[in-house]
Amino acid sequence: MRLDRVRVEGFRLLQDVEILLEPTTTVIVGRNNSGKTSLTDVFDRFSPKGPSFRLQDFSAANRQGFAAAKAARDTGEPSADVLALLPRIAITLTFSYDKAAPDVGPLSPFIIDLDTDSNNVVVRIEYGPALEHLSLLLEPPAGDAKAAGEGQPADAAVELFRHIRETLSQAYGVEIWAVDPTRPSNRRQLDDTKLTALIQCNLVRAQRTLDNASHSDADVIGKLLTTLYRTAKTPTSATADQELAAQLKQSVEGIERDVQGTFNDLIEGLLPAMDALGFPGANDAKLRPETTLNVEALLKDHTKVVYASTDGVHLPEGYNGLGTRNLIYMLLQLQAYHKEYRARPTRPATHLIFVEEPEAHLHPQMQEVFIAQLQKAVAELSKAYPNEPAWQVQFVITTHSPHVANAATFEAVRYFLNETPAALGPRRTKVKDFKKGAANIPGPDKEFLHQYMTLTKCDLYFADKAIMVEGATERILMPRLREIVDRELDAPHKLARQYVTTIEVGGASAHLFYPLLDFLELKTLVITDLDAVEPVEKIDKNGKKTTTYDKCLVSKGTRTANSAIRHFFKAETDKDLPHFGPSDLVKKSNADKTKGVRRIAYQVPETAGGADCARSFEDALILANPERFGLGAGADAEQAWSSAEALARSESKADIALRYAIKEKDWTVPRYLREGLKWLSEPPPPPAEPPPIVDEVAESAVEEAI
Repeated sequence: MRLDRVRVEGFRLLQDVEILLEPTTTVIVGRNNSGKTSLTDVFDRFSPKGPSFRLQDFSAANRQGFAAAKAARDTGEPSADVLALLPRIAITLTFSYDKAAPDVGPLSPFIIDLDTDSNNVVVRIEYGPALEHLSLLLEPPAGDAKAAGEGQPADAAVELFRHIRETLSQAYGVEIWAVDPTRPSNRRQLDDTKLTALIQCNLVRAQRTLDNASHSDADVIGKLLTTLYRTAKTPTSATADQELAAQLKQSVEGIERDVQGTFNDLIEGLLPAMDALGFPGANDAKLRPETTLNVEALLKDHTKVVYASTDGVHLPEGYNGLGTRNLIYMLLQLQAYHKEYRARPTRPATHLIFVEEPEAHLHPQMQEVFIAQLQKAVAELSKAYPNEPAWQVQFVITTHSPHVANAATFEAVRYFLNETPAALGPRRTKVKDFKKGAANIPGPDKEFLHQYMTLTKCDLYFADKAIMVEGATERILMPRLREIVDRELDAPHKLARQYVTTIEVGGASAHLFYPLLDFLELKTLVITDLDAVEPVEKIDKNGKKTTTYDKCLVSKGTRTANSAIRHFFKAETDKDLPHFGPSDLVKKSNADKTKGVRRIAYQVPETAGGADCARSFEDALILANPERFGLGAGADAEQAWSSAEALARSESKADIALRYAIKEKDWTVPRYLREGLKWLSEPPPPPAEPPPIVDEVAESAVEEAI
């Protein structure tokens, strides 16, 4: 049995999202403040020992439900209608199980359908209001209607939310429902013990307090020994663990007996003499010290993990690197969670572990292999229980590391996109599921994209915007180009204030990224060359006439050889890749060059309507800066092209890029690059309202369960 999908409603940025989970590892990626941590927090809030919900945990859009419910109650609406207006926070879990299994164990209370063909179980966990507490929640005391200053009436909404903040924990509670996946109106309420038996959730936080700024020894790893001991001494833990715990206890008891001899006699000498005060009297008992030892206290406060040395001078935990300690800590946490799982009297049907930002302090090579090593660790831990089923654990990893993200398959990636609706409402998270979105990308292209992103450590998942360039020249020059263009931009739009990633994809591969960029909704500037060519008849080695296409001036060209341009302007109805004349491409407007979040930039005349159009970056650089290359103000494209070819023969493209990126100052950016970068600097257009999630069983179950 495994957890297939999770739907979260009404929690912070997760206003209404659904995440499909992989059988082993699901990777959550996205920019900062896109809701990744909220996913782990909502599970933590619903756990029996987790922190309580707060008013701030409700989605900004949903919080208006409190005011709507207050208004409805004030106008005398029925209590049931008022209750329906109040916001809720909910998780809907959809499990799948093997219908042929003789015993489904903890899952059985949640199976309430009668369909023999169904193998799904839907569980809804909801934090919502109780009908009997409406008055407590929505009727602030009369004293709250006055502001603290000068007796003026306070803002009603502010006072209402202040009152709700104080009474929320009393008026709201958690309910657990089993929902029939075939008939959602059929529901059964269950107690929290049934949920605890069904699923075990654990969390390895990103903030692990492994540094020691105060230069004192950090014993975070050592303190995990206490947790391991507590698990080992439970009656349901493995026999070997119970025996080890018993031996530890016996060892401490032996030390305790020794201490209570001579040691206590010596301690007695520290007690003050009370004979002068008449104590102890004839009827008073004599005072005597007694020292007791506790295994857990010894492990917690007096046991440290050190790094062994050959000369007997062992290094404290804090003396090792943060990366090594972080890795050890995560492995010990997994060991503790695994033992806790095995020691449960009724083993949970599903074990879900969240790992936040495992890349913290790990070097890139270690990050790359983390996911693979995680599965090896699971296999090794399961070997300790050869007579029991393997550890069926599902991991959810949140990360900002391209090394971790690109090591996962596309199907395992869930992209969290932080968006503002078209109506400029509160921010919210949209989840982009690669299992669904990448299905439209052909297999070979998908394999190329994954290998490219893995090899180049591409960070498309984490950028605000992207620039795609053909080669090293544009990539080296891009920081300088952005700096020069930024001088013409207002402060809010400056590219230096935005996280823009530049990736080098070559002229023949740029189009393979188009479906991925559209799926990510990532505003991207595609910079490429016009590459005008003309037909030339030649005689081949067999003496036959043949037609080839050689590079030429834009004015003489009949087509472009650039595949990125041809794919960009290809219509959906085109079966074959069409050709476009350079003269027609030059005439296209900025709107023509924009498709959704993508814009293509290729050479255009330096002056609108001019004839001096370059065919490559080098040509364009010369035409934009003719005086730097010994050309007059009236230099035309043919002169520039001749100069560029001569320049290319005498100086490599990389040398040109380095010279204009570092040495040359105050040069003019070619028009096509200037216009493209200005477009990129602007905010992306507001997204259209997303279609509602319509996804088989879980969706209908949630709608009926509300």
